Amino acid sequence: MWMVTLRRGLGIRTWLRAPIFWILFVAAVLRLVGLGWGLPASDGWDSDGIAPRDFLVGVSKTYLAGDYFTYPPFHLLILTILTFPGWLTGIVNASSIAPADIVAEFIKIPYMTFFALVARLVSTVMSLGTIYYVGKIGEELAGRRAGICIAGVCAMNATLTYYGHTTNLDGPYLFWSSLAILFWIRVIARHDLGQIRWMALCAVAAIATKDQAYAIFLLSLPLSLILWFAIDAWPKKNMRQVFAALLAWSLIGLFLLLLVDGVITNPTGFRARLAFLTGSASQSHAYYSANWNGYLQLVKDGWDNIDRYYPKATAVVAVIGFGIWIFRPLSNRGLWVAGFVPFLVALSFTLSFNFVVLRSENRFLLPQSIFLAVYVGLAIEELIFFGQRTLAFLARFGVLVIGCLALFYCMAIDAAFLNDPRYAAERWLKLHALPNDSIETYGSNAYLPRFQEVGRVTRIDRTPIRGRSRLPGVIESADPFEFAVSRAPRFIVLSEFWAIRYLTGENEFSDSGRISSVEQKDHFKDAAARRYFRDLRDEKLPYRIRYEAGPSSGFWPAVRVHESLNEKILIFERIAEK
Repeated sequence: MWMVTLRRGLGIRTWLRAPIFWILFVAAVLRLVGLGWGLPASDGWDSDGIAPRDFLVGVSKTYLAGDYFTYPPFHLLILTILTFPGWLTGIVNASSIAPADIVAEFIKIPYMTFFALVARLVSTVMSLGTIYYVGKIGEELAGRRAGICIAGVCAMNATLTYYGHTTNLDGPYLFWSSLAILFWIRVIARHDLGQIRWMALCAVAAIATKDQAYAIFLLSLPLSLILWFAIDAWPKKNMRQVFAALLAWSLIGLFLLLLVDGVITNPTGFRARLAFLTGSASQSHAYYSANWNGYLQLVKDGWDNIDRYYPKATAVVAVIGFGIWIFRPLSNRGLWVAGFVPFLVALSFTLSFNFVVLRSENRFLLPQSIFLAVYVGLAIEELIFFGQRTLAFLARFGVLVIGCLALFYCMAIDAAFLNDPRYAAERWLKLHALPNDSIETYGSNAYLPRFQEVGRVTRIDRTPIRGRSRLPGVIESADPFEFAVSRAPRFIVLSEFWAIRYLTGENEFSDSGRISSVEQKDHFKDAAARRYFRDLRDEKLPYRIRYEAGPSSGFWPAVRVHESLNEKILIFERIAEK
């Protein structure tokens, strides 16, 4: 017995001495701080997140004949299993098994908070898994030290830190994608065809988590396969086995994807979802023109905004790392080819996804930032252990400075979660709004503060009332925005980010490559709403700004990672008309 205890103690001691443990520990702390953002509540603030409200609905819609959900069901199924105690309790406590009564029970704060926390914790774990497996890619290519450097770089990715807090699917699909790419690199570097099955299964899991994962693999796998055959003699000698394994697991993977995605059980619903995704869900939000001007502008914007992920100097280090790999002398040609896979992944996603949807928001360039971190880590490992002592010292000092800046920005993400302007707006309303005061607000749940014990709240919106995600205690209305003066609420609570669609005019970008999206143009046509929100902002109506809750200024920078975090809330109060 004492021998077992001793071995366990030595194992823990060894783990505590491992650099990767401390990298993951720091990354975990960065993700756990602020994990309760906007909770407890009957809904979440993570825009486009699938919890607390959507994952159970998404599973049922995927397999209900003729119906569909925006996202594939794999991660939704995982969350359904993990939240089993919560939704089973909700069903038992509901007044009946009628869907309306079950929904009424589920949207109570305890259930919603439980669902949100479970989903966020899963995102945290998967985010840490992504860091670990990207580090393993580096270890596979250049050894343990390089793997540690690459994991450290990935852990300081500010946007990945954000998605480690939320229930968006971007983190989970990148977890499965990084694992799939690790297995594919092992196929090429080790000449191990047994890894193909795991690559195929993880790729299926990635695509069945979020459709856009297809772009990770669409070009990177065939291009790296061609390069492997061109450079390395081994695959040519074993061509039959290579293609047999690829064909077999491609067919198995395709079957599993069709099964999980509901194509086999609900073909009409799947076709409807595909039409939605390739139609209004993507094309209505395109911000670049579908020509060379647009493509070049998108790439330029991505390069200019690299500080969304790492300090700008990291881009130079990535180029150095890629150059080092190109000229790295290796006897194993398969390993040399495998070193280009992360670059091909970034290229594949850019060409197959960004150039298709014509968008460059943080989440749409996150895959590139993660896989190009491999070359940043390779450069760091090469430079800080360089034989020339002076150069190695300067490199270590530079890496320390860049690392501290990256850590500071990741901590600023946490500060933004903890100091979200909506908290200040909620406190102000509790102090100033009387129980019978009428409050008017606009937009979806993800942009609004929590309205708990602050008066009679009415939400005005263009979307049909039956299709809205209801908030308990909030009256839903479809009245025109511009009738607010006649409705005469005492307070108007306005999310500036949500209102920006009406506060800006139609942009004319000529040949810059940028365009106004279809959605922007639709809002521009609503002249009455535009006039109302502009007059409200400019205080031309009998309302004055009484409180402005904005990003805290001072020590922490005002981070802009996602539209649902750190955005300004304006509170207007009615004044007596002269």
